This record gives sequence, structure tokens and C-alpha cells, in this order.
Amino acid sequence: MLSLGGISIVHAFLTQSITFPSKPFRKANDIKGINLNILKMQQTFPINDKDLEALANNALTTVFDTMLDTKVSLNESIILESESYNKGLVLPLDTTQPLVTGTVGFIGKLTGIIYIFMNLPFAEKLTCKLLDMEPDDLDSESTETVNDALGELTNMIVGTFKNELSDKGFHCRMTIPSILRGSNYTIEPVEVALRRIYQFECEGSPFVIDILMKEED
Repeated sequence: MLSLGGISIVHAFLTQSITFPSKPFRKANDIKGINLNILKMQQTFPINDKDLEALANNALTTVFDTMLDTKVSLNESIILESESYNKGLVLPLDTTQPLVTGTVGFIGKLTGIIYIFMNLPFAEKLTCKLLDMEPDDLDSESTETVNDALGELTNMIVGTFKNELSDKGFHCRMTIPSILRGSNYTIEPVEVALRRIYQFECEGSPFVIDILMKEED
């Protein structure tokens, strides 16, 4: 499982730039107050909002039902206007609390990156479900365990999303998953073809899927 260094690898495929504070960060849990400039993209897109929402919803419900034996529900879909793409957005989640964010990119006829934001207690809860652990089994030394579990879940969710894109004729391949930890960080695309944000809920805990995509020539 890669942390901050992995994000640089994923994003390098997507011709983005990342702006960090002057002090370099080497560990995912060192990040606070970062603005990420991501995905310089053209302004066209071949999939409509209804189909994209269905893809995201199916990817989440399939993985959560199969791997976690739990249900999720889609609470909110945020359709951004193009003039808002390059602005930092307030996600429908309390970002002042410690967050764990899984991210995986994909490259092909459609290129993009998907972020899954959730608070730390929920990430730990999903880890226990996935690994059949008790909450007491996690402690302050369990950072890598949670990172690995969330990375695997993110990989499966984006993999399901990618497979359905391929079924629609948009063949692509995935990059390796990365994990970002911290609080008060935002995603600021420089220029994007499409950005959609979906808030889901699972057992009373909200979490957010942020999808950025472009069509390749």
C-alpha cells in the first residue's frame, strides 16, 4: 500500500500538478491543510449524468454487499457546473475531522481518478468488517492495517466502475491504489471535462465519492 508517494505516481498518468506546503510530507497521516491541483482536462464528456450516477451507485452497492455484507444508500448527487470545476469545494462531509481517503486512477478511452472520502472511525469500522476483526483489535499502531483495507476496498470499487465503463465501450486500465490521511484538504481541478460528487451513507455514517474524468482523443 502506497501513501503520499503513491498519489504522485497515480496522478502523473493524469497530467496533473500537486501543490503542497513548503515543508515536504512523507507520510499520509502528516497531511493537513493541503490544496491539490488535479487533472487538467478538456470540456467534453460522452456519458450522461444518469448513467454515471448508476455506475457509481452499482460499484458501491456491489462491493459493500459482497465484501462487507452491508448496505449503502445514495443520499446526494452534486452536479457541478463547468465554471465551478477549478474551485475548491466543501465536500458534504466534516473535513475538519481526521479523514482517510482512498484513490485509484484509470487510463484509456476515458482517463480519470476516483476519491473515496470517509472519517477515520468509519474507515476503522469497514476495516473490521473486511478483515473479520473486533474494534478492540485496532489500536494506534493499526494505521497500515486500515490503509491496506481501505486501499483494497477502493481498488474493488473502482475496478467494478472500470469494468462497467469497459462494457460500455470505454476500455481502460487501473493504476495502483493510494491512501491520503489528514484533515482540511480539498481537491481543486485546474480544468476538467467532468466532475461529480456523490454522498453515500452506510449504517448512519456518511462518506463521499468524488469522480474526475476526461475523454482521451
